[in-house]
Amino acid sequence: MAQDYYDILQPFDYIVDLLDTNRASLGLKYIAQNDEQLIPEYPAVLVQADTTTRRQHATRQFYLEWQLDLWVFHASLTDNAATRSRKDIELSTDIRKLIHTKKDMDGHIVQGWIDGEFPGVTARIVGGSLSTIVTTRLTWHGENRAPFELS
Repeated sequence: MAQDYYDILQPFDYIVDLLDTNRASLGLKYIAQNDEQLIPEYPAVLVQADTTTRRQHATRQFYLEWQLDLWVFHASLTDNAATRSRKDIELSTDIRKLIHTKKDMDGHIVQGWIDGEFPGVTARIVGGSLSTIVTTRLTWHGENRAPFELS
């Protein structure tokens, strides 16, 4: 199959669908997209489209690079820290491993992978209340090539 993803929403949708298909085995309660604010249950993942860069690759062909952010919202800081820390690392690792089973997105891109894992906490204000959520940001980098006329 030819590499035929030329716009960032194509790998974005692929990752959202991959996470949704594997939601139960990962233990995810919710998958949010882009600037969605509502996270009704944890653990959850927020997938955000980040950047697209393109440069000339060959005659009448672009080299495309995409960046997506996957914000893994684990739990609130009220959970036991030792238990939470291990479970957080395991969930982020499981998500990375799942995405790495589809490095070429079933032949739609040349390659893609998680290129960064950044644990931390996120302050979220939803409905006027502030909560602090244990978070891991995973960054996904994807590469493809595209004819000029399709990109």
